[in-house]
Amino acid sequence: MLSKRITVFGVLAGMISLFMSVDTMVAEGGGMVVRSVERRASVTQGPFQSFLNGYEKALRQQLEQERVPGAAWAVVKDGVVAAIGTYGVKSTEARDSVTASTLFRIASLSKGVTGVLAGRLVDAGLIDWSAPYCAYAPRRTGHIIEGLETLELQHFLTHTTGLPRHTYSNLLNMGRSYSNILSLLPLVKQVHPPGSYHNYQNVLFNLGADMLRSSTGQTFGTLAEEWLFEPLGMYRASVGYKPFVEDMDKAMPHRRLADGYAPAAVEPNFYEVPGAAGVNASITDMAKWLVAVSGHRPGVLPERVLSEVLCPAIPIPAARIMHRNWDGLQAGYYAMGWRVFEIDDQWIVGHSGYVNGFRAEIAFLPEEDIGVVLLTNAPNQTVGNAVPHFFELYKEQITGP
Repeated sequence: MLSKRITVFGVLAGMISLFMSVDTMVAEGGGMVVRSVERRASVTQGPFQSFLNGYEKALRQQLEQERVPGAAWAVVKDGVVAAIGTYGVKSTEARDSVTASTLFRIASLSKGVTGVLAGRLVDAGLIDWSAPYCAYAPRRTGHIIEGLETLELQHFLTHTTGLPRHTYSNLLNMGRSYSNILSLLPLVKQVHPPGSYHNYQNVLFNLGADMLRSSTGQTFGTLAEEWLFEPLGMYRASVGYKPFVEDMDKAMPHRRLADGYAPAAVEPNFYEVPGAAGVNASITDMAKWLVAVSGHRPGVLPERVLSEVLCPAIPIPAARIMHRNWDGLQAGYYAMGWRVFEIDDQWIVGHSGYVNGFRAEIAFLPEEDIGVVLLTNAPNQTVGNAVPHFFELYKEQITGP
């Protein structure tokens, strides 16, 4: 693993282990039923429901005030889906309402899917975090990209390749093909030693997904379906442009206007890097995903996998820490496709995403076993503010100062 692994994250790994070990213990003798009832009760009690109702009311007001076309959100507590909510329309043109099954692009939340998928394949012995690119370079490229030969899987998935931040993301925006962009990578010089510095990427992150493909002979979409979506019951989730545009129940992207939003075309550009930004999902899918990554589907995502994937690998430079609207933010780290924030001496795991008019956010607090995920079909400020507000309100009304 990276030499700079953050050992203080053992606290978070221990919490995940505790949640999962409790599930294992109570499963004996029918205890799982009792535990399930206790969990359900924990999210239907007065104080929590009051908190949840107040949060959803405020969120709806913020979405309406900013005139966001459509949104969907889910809250998970103690492994139970405490709420799934929807707002607005799939398109300001068609005016069909967003439902719990409406498909959204989850943008860079896809990176978390890739990280977890890699964790499962590593656990199965199909690849290793320290596997060099030269051993798993995709055969379809016809050659190994010069200068990247010794970079490891973990370097791609933690954005520590040493290349400049957002290398050639601009070319994706311009519509250049992935294969064309890869042919240009030898022209880029490293600015840091591999594994030493976090520079966020899309193209280079997807090289990690390419390595997973090469190690198994299966496409990224097939791997995600077989190892994650199907066993987790994420039946609407998919990977790629075609499954999205052909779906009859999808949210359309929107662009901002002076007086609101207008529908925009679905762009294929960032589907060129599916491991970085190519996953589609409904809010029902994402609720199940949040349950799983917070430690409540050990049959699919064992504790040993989550501990590896969610363990911070590299500090995020202070000037580039996302979510500057988090009060009490002390430090930020990047794991395998996930960000980890230290806030008021607690750890929050999550990620944000924006692509082609879709804005998404996911975050969970292991210490309280609670999380939230939001999907929207327009650029907006509401999502970025609503996630920190969720945890601030929870602390204020449930856990106290």
